[in-house]
Amino acid sequence: MLDISANGTPVVLQSAGSLPVALHKVDAGNIILDAERRWDGKTVFACPFFKDWSLIGIPIANQAHDNGPKQFLIALRLEGNNFSSAAESALQGVASQFSSEALEQAGRSSLPDREESLLILNQFIEKTGKLSRRAVFSLIHLNLDHLSLINERYGWDTADLILAEMIRRLKSVLPDGAFLSSIGGGHFMVLTPPGTTAVTTRSLVHAILQISSTPVSLEMGAVAFSISAGWSVYPQDAEDANQLILAARAALTEANRTGGGHERRANAELTNTYAISSNLEQDLLKAVEDGALFLKWMPIVDTESQKIVGHEALLRWIRPGHGEVAPNLFIRYAEEAGIIEALDSWSLRNACLAALRWPTPLRVCVNVSPVWLVNERLALLVDTVLTETGLPPGRLQIELSECRPFGPSDIAFRELSRVRALGVRLAIDDFGAGYSSLERLRIYPLDQIKLDRGFVQYLGEDMRADEVMYAILSLARSLNITCCAKGVETEHQMALLDANGCEEVQGYLLGAPIRDSHVPHPAMT
Repeated sequence: MLDISANGTPVVLQSAGSLPVALHKVDAGNIILDAERRWDGKTVFACPFFKDWSLIGIPIANQAHDNGPKQFLIALRLEGNNFSSAAESALQGVASQFSSEALEQAGRSSLPDREESLLILNQFIEKTGKLSRRAVFSLIHLNLDHLSLINERYGWDTADLILAEMIRRLKSVLPDGAFLSSIGGGHFMVLTPPGTTAVTTRSLVHAILQISSTPVSLEMGAVAFSISAGWSVYPQDAEDANQLILAARAALTEANRTGGGHERRANAELTNTYAISSNLEQDLLKAVEDGALFLKWMPIVDTESQKIVGHEALLRWIRPGHGEVAPNLFIRYAEEAGIIEALDSWSLRNACLAALRWPTPLRVCVNVSPVWLVNERLALLVDTVLTETGLPPGRLQIELSECRPFGPSDIAFRELSRVRALGVRLAIDDFGAGYSSLERLRIYPLDQIKLDRGFVQYLGEDMRADEVMYAILSLARSLNITCCAKGVETEHQMALLDANGCEEVQGYLLGAPIRDSHVPHPAMT
């Protein structure tokens, strides 16, 4: 479901599955708006999208303002512009759930929208400015946690009923003079009455979170839900409407990072970090389009022969005006923004092309996000890149971080099996840093585990660390899986790993990452 402003800016409110990067662009919004203008109003509208994508769509009824944002339900597909009649009927059926009558029943159409919220917020600021400096008010940004998961598990009609009950309960705890609005996608704004202190606001926020302590009773049974809140106080946290909204949104983002059901008050550090991160997301999208990304190469060394057997491709980005950005930061935001697949595709393709230029046919290791497993598209990506580049499959190793969820195990197993059937090696990266390592060893068809550097750094200093390492190496041998230890920095660590059968190592002792892929690290002697 998309919210598209009059100038074409699209905002994804809800989604199922992975979305193309192009959907976040203004051009995408204008394509959909143009298709709607040509729409006959009888079925769905259809049009070509970017590159190999096409779409069908339908406007959602009950547009509040002719010149305001419009909402659309769309379905996207690759390779071809034709959709089956069944797909069109399904889209129309879902859209009917959002008719004016259904929205009224859900209780959302009666709430003010974003445009009215901004107007009232400025009125609150003007009213409060005429009072004493102690007469403050707060902006509370709320969201229903895990709305997309609720949609997938129970359906949008059930999600609407939960939202309606959430609104009813919210109204029951808000004080007289408070303002409540819906700002889309399960998000709401509350303005406390002028004169409400920060202490009183915190008590109100706690009362709001408590309304989810009782599940919603539906025909299917009781459905649990939770709420997160971020709040900012005028004028202590911000002195104008836009900054007050930004501060509350930053606080909500931090609350959501803890898993939902939490609250945070804004502060300067949170707001500044969020502002940087928001711009980072936009700059990163531009970096993908403009080719501003690059790869560094970390050598992988055979412990017995001391020879380099491969290189790990490390994605890097020099952000204009900021310098090189920490990869864990921009990769995390790429995942949250839904553009991680664009980064992975770029990394894999360019790593394979670079490996073809090496003077010796070493292995090339590339990290990808497990989101590819959930969507069952990793095998297609790998096969396509290998075909385009001509790299022999046996030279490629795909690595997936242990720290990230793989999704349903049966789906992940099928997709990993397809990748391995191509002749490509599979590895679990950061082994031991996650929470389900042994289960993944049992289920998935792996060739290698890459031991997290957290194990390696204490080797020879902590007896328990040594014993854990020995046990992992022994387990890997019994499963016929090789081990590669990361973060090796001392000769003593290297000797212990070699003596206990760790086949491969990498770390600064053996070579720091370099950028020039035409001149790989010289062989160890």
